Amino acid sequence: MKKELLDKVILVTGGSGGIGNAIVNQLSNSGAKVISTYNHNIPVSVSDKNILWIQSNLINSEDQDNVISFTLKNFGKIDILVNCAGILEPGNFLFLSKEKLKEMIDLNLTSVLMIIQKILVVMKDQGFGHIVNIGSLGAIVPMPYSAVYCATKFALRGFSFSLSEELKGTGINFSLVTPGSVITKMLKHESQSEDSAISFTSKPITPIKVANTVLKVIQKPSIETIIPSSQSIPSKLLAFSPALFSKLYKILHRMGVAGKKKYILRF
Repeated sequence: MKKELLDKVILVTGGSGGIGNAIVNQLSNSGAKVISTYNHNIPVSVSDKNILWIQSNLINSEDQDNVISFTLKNFGKIDILVNCAGILEPGNFLFLSKEKLKEMIDLNLTSVLMIIQKILVVMKDQGFGHIVNIGSLGAIVPMPYSAVYCATKFALRGFSFSLSEELKGTGINFSLVTPGSVITKMLKHESQSEDSAISFTSKPITPIKVANTVLKVIQKPSIETIIPSSQSIPSKLLAFSPALFSKLYKILHRMGVAGKKKYILRF
């Protein structure tokens, strides 16, 4: 157990997903009291007494209120909020259904902003807190054939940087963890899209690596942590010059197609 996390009350959204579940388990193993939301099914492996689960559709404002009330009723405070919930629907933007478009924007962005706004009220009353958003390298590097997902992550990154400045001096820390491709059901779903390939240009990392990074960020807050760190400089160079990305995209796409074939063979 890590004494810095012992008895910390940590609310994790999307805890039944690959990244979210790894974070929930790592936090619980470190002695934190974890409240985690799930939309459909609680992970089968869950048995830890430090974890309380609550079913919630985070797009629904009333469900968000219920999650916060549930947490405060059980523990009386919220030390840390970790936002993990998210979805990706790959494919040609022209053929993306309006329902999927709206769902991605609502869950990946709007719901995150709403729950942060509500929890900030609690944290400001407490005089302390820490908010950790799980972003994506797709917030830095364009992702053709995942354009709406990419847009939500670009927006979340800008929001995170902006709000962190607003919160200076309040006792509330703000952090963004920005992973590249992660071995999850979402990546598997993306691998089934014919055109989507940019996520496979580099070797995907495990959810545990993301979870361990979250633990480090909680113990030593930083505004953004990109993982793997080897992707930090290349991704920022591509983001700095859209023209450079456009020139390199055919090469990156070929690399991604080759990487996707390796991923499919392995997983």
